[in-house]
Order: sequence, then C-alpha cells, then structure tokens
Amino acid sequence: MTIVIPSYNDYELLRTCLESIENTASHLDYRVIVVDDFADEANGQRLQTLANDRVEVILKPEREGFAKAVNRGMSAVPTDRDIVVLNSDIVTLPGWLDALMASAYAIDPKIGMVSGRLIYPNGTIQYGGTYYARVLAPQWFGHLYVGRSPLDPVTGVGGYNRSVSGACTYVTREAFDRVGGLHEGYWLGFEDVDWGLTAWQRGIRCYYQPDALAIHHESASRGYSQGTRELASMRLFWRRWESQFLRREIATPFEVDFLVSERADAVWRRYVETVVARLGERGITAMLHDVPAELVNERVVAELEGRDSIKVCCDWGAQPTAWLASLAHGKPIYLLPGVETARYAPTAPERARIIAGYRPEFDYIASDRLTARTVTAQSAWEVQHRIVPALAPARDGAPAGPDAPVVVLGGTPAQAAAVTAVAQKHAREVVHLDDPRGSVAALDALAAAAPVAVVSFVTDATSAVPLLAMSRGAVFVGPAEEQTRYDVLDGLNAITFDKKADPAALLDGVLSDPRIVSELADNALRTAAQLYERGIADLLAAFIHAARTAV
Repeated sequence: MTIVIPSYNDYELLRTCLESIENTASHLDYRVIVVDDFADEANGQRLQTLANDRVEVILKPEREGFAKAVNRGMSAVPTDRDIVVLNSDIVTLPGWLDALMASAYAIDPKIGMVSGRLIYPNGTIQYGGTYYARVLAPQWFGHLYVGRSPLDPVTGVGGYNRSVSGACTYVTREAFDRVGGLHEGYWLGFEDVDWGLTAWQRGIRCYYQPDALAIHHESASRGYSQGTRELASMRLFWRRWESQFLRREIATPFEVDFLVSERADAVWRRYVETVVARLGERGITAMLHDVPAELVNERVVAELEGRDSIKVCCDWGAQPTAWLASLAHGKPIYLLPGVETARYAPTAPERARIIAGYRPEFDYIASDRLTARTVTAQSAWEVQHRIVPALAPARDGAPAGPDAPVVVLGGTPAQAAAVTAVAQKHAREVVHLDDPRGSVAALDALAAAAPVAVVSFVTDATSAVPLLAMSRGAVFVGPAEEQTRYDVLDGLNAITFDKKADPAALLDGVLSDPRIVSELADNALRTAAQLYERGIADLLAAFIHAARTAV
C-alpha cells in the first residue's frame, strides 16, 4: 500500500510521523508520498531531506488546501496499490497498519474504508468514529468518545462507521476506484466526512477499527479556531448533504419494518408481534423481519435500505442489520426491551458491545423510566419516548371463579412450597410455570389461564408479564422493581414485595378477603386495558415524531 501524507509547514511533526511508520510497519510492503501544500521554498528544501527509498516528496507550487493536497498524492499512487491517508501530526503505534488492512479485507467484502482509534498525547481519545451531532449541534459532525479513556471497553468495540477520519484512513483500491478522491471544493474541514458518505452511496462501507491505534496531535499545524475557510467548507457540505440529514423526513402514511433477533426473549417477541398485528388493524403496513444476532442479514439490508419506512430495531442483536438498512432511507428507531446490559451481558466486553450499538442515528423508545435513564447514561443519546409494553387482554372481565387456581412463576422449591401451602389452605390448586421470558410454553399457559392470583418470583425486564397477568383478572403478587413500579402500583392494582417480605403471607392476606381480591382484580383489569390501548397510540405518536424529525 501507499501512505499519502499532506504536509504544511510541519517538518518536525512529519519527521516524527515517518519515523513511527518505519518503526511500526517495516515488515510490510509500503511506500510514502508526502505532498507539500506549499509553505515556502525553504520548507520544501527541508522536506526533500526526508526522501529515501520508501519516501517520495511532491512539492506543490501553491497552497490549495487539504483536499487538493491529498488528491495530488493519491493520483501518484500506482493503480494496483491500496492507499492510506495519514496526517503529518500522527505517531503510529505497533500493529496499526496490520489492523487497518485486516479490517479492510477480513470482516466484510463491502468494507473499503477503515479508520483507526486516535489518541491525544495526554492519553485520551481524539477519534473513535464519526457521528452526526444532530441533537447538540446539527450543523456539525463529531468524533465519538472524545476525551474518554482508551481503556473504556466501549471505545474498543469495532463496527461500521458513519464516515471516516481524514487523519487516518485505509482505502482499498476498489473503493478508491469507485469513490474517487476528496471533493476539492473543501478547503479544510468536512472533506473527510463527505468522502465517507460518498463511499456509502456507492456501495462501499466504512469501518472503525479500534485496534489500529495512533497518537494524533490534532490541529497542531492549524490551531482549533473555525476561520472563514472552515465555515465555508461547512456550508458547502450542507449544500451537498442537506436532504440526507437536515431535511430528511418521511411522509405519512408510512410503513414500519420491525427487526428482531434471537436475543429477544419470548415475552418481548410476543409484544413485537402484537404491535405488528395492531398496526395492521389500523391500516398501517407493518412487517416483522427475523435477523441473526450481532450479524448482518444482507438480504434484509438489501430489501429495506431503499424503503422510506420506519425501521425499528427491537433488540441489540438486530442492531447491525437495522442500522445498515436505515442509513440512506427511512428513519431508524430503537425499541428498547429493558436494560439490555443487565439482562444479556454478564461481562464488561459483552456490555461494551451492547452499548456501542446504541448509535446516535436512532430515535429511542424505552419500556420504562429505568431503561431510559440507563441507556442515556451509558450512551449519552437521549431517550425520547416511553411506551408501556402491554400484551393483548384475553378475558371478558368476569371475576375469577371459586375454583380458579393460583399460578406461580419461577421461584425456588421452598418458595413454591410455601405458596402451595397457602393456596391449599384456601382450597385453590397451584399451577407452576417457568419464567415466561424464556419459555414460549409458559407464556402461552399464562395467557390461557384464568387464575385468581399470579405469584411471581421472576425479575421482570418490563411490565409485560405483570400486565398480562393483570389483564386476566388475576391479583398479581410480585417483586417490587424499578422497571415495573410505574405501572404495577402496589396496593392499588397489585401487591409487590421486597426481599424481606414473605410472598406466601401476602397471598394469604389477599385470599382471606374476597373484597381485596375483587378490588385488586378490577383495578388490575382497568389498568391493563388502559395501558394496552394507550400503548399503541403512544407508539404511533413516537413513530410520527421520528418521521417528522431530521435524522
């Protein structure tokens, strides 16, 4: 490959950069082309002293800006070689080039541009990917993870990148032939973002590889101020890309595509299926797409990427496919099935993979306040909406009969035995079911039951299971949890308990007084029915908000 380095009055930085390349990549077949974006003749003479068997120096007669300097260098690269664009204020670290090259060829044949993880001299992150700063400053793009420690596991998760960094990007020959060079209308700033976005348009994917580490003395040669030329570059960018970002909306009526993977548990999948059916009843075209967890379903991407639909990621396993399918058309939404890092990720690397998938392009809908707070804290992206996930009621509201059983969800043998003893005291049978989240059979059995009470020892990820029990006219007795307590109201429509309480004793108190059973069951039915109806209305409102809001 050939490394192209634009240079402007930066001899010492450039010399250090070249030394670092030699120290870290001497085992590879590389050459370097340095392009002097004319500072003065004396500087050019100094640069010539850096030329050797591997380093060529091109002197330009006038200063024309970053894009033209890079393009001049890339035009001199042999047509059979890949290209690396590198800033002169970069100090490469061992393995950087190997990681970039491997990512360009070993992960996905559609990847053609790869950027690495760049670190400030003080050890914090300068670049960990490109994102559109649509919430805080929609006129700008920004760098992910700026100022964070590279030891943070989230920053070490590789993945598809919205664009590239002009400071360090590997470009395959195929990608360069299809995309071409940087747009020369930019003087300085936005030209790399434009380049990466153009690559996506032409079927080339960009990637962030955190294992490609380098130190970046950002802005060492030009400072940090946004001058007239930089702001002019910003305005040029938005003339070219305004419709893709600032003005991207979806007309109503719209279609909705839900994407779900095997990471979704039985209850959450049933909820998504319920939503698809209810949208269909309202005349809205809604489809459910099964995708492999954490992998890209290219068939689904090809099917959806051209559709101006609402594309709903329903769990973290579906995120890669949902994100890719929504880059150019439609609006991406992440329907959060609870705090996923707590449910699915026992280790720090697993949690990091989930959090890294919370991308700023998504609008977020949470199933409860705890999830909304947690995801916002983990990712810094605002959760805009909360929707209560209520499954379909299946009873006519008639009170439970004298022979209605007590259903027990989960629990230890000792807990089940204590509840069974209380049920037998009140001449009630007991039906033991597994955790409905992991058992379709248990979920169906609970949905079909008409119990007088449901005693749960399951830690629920959402309110769906308690509301399902309540919609059957059952008195729900379950653990007091942050993710359910705003819908499961202790003493009003259910009975909740903490670790010190005795659930069997609470059940005994309920069953001992028919008036308590009747009041709790009536309140539970009304709550479940109200939240079921409100849930679909709130979801539609969230979709409409996303459709009318710029990406």
